[in-house]
Amino acid sequence: MRTTVHHVYEFTTRDGRTRRFEEADGPATVLEGDFVTVRYLAEQPHLATALPPSRARLAVGTGFGLAFLGVCIAFCSVFIVVAHVMFTEAGGLMP
Repeated sequence: MRTTVHHVYEFTTRDGRTRRFEEADGPATVLEGDFVTVRYLAEQPHLATALPPSRARLAVGTGFGLAFLGVCIAFCSVFIVVAHVMFTEAGGLMP
């Protein structure tokens, strides 16, 4: 059995329009009438969220991105070294 906290939030955009959205898995400590921070892009207020950003997800994504760049740099470096060795052994002419 699982319990899901479900909240309905209402906020006013910078241009003065009132928006309402529903969100599951919100914090159980938020009660009706509480002020919360709503995050949204100005051009997409329908994608608003009141959930805080996940620092762990950001750290993991950054780690994978850096690892991918490291592998790409290592591959390119090995490729350049091997190509240089083959070029010099061939007397300056590529086969």
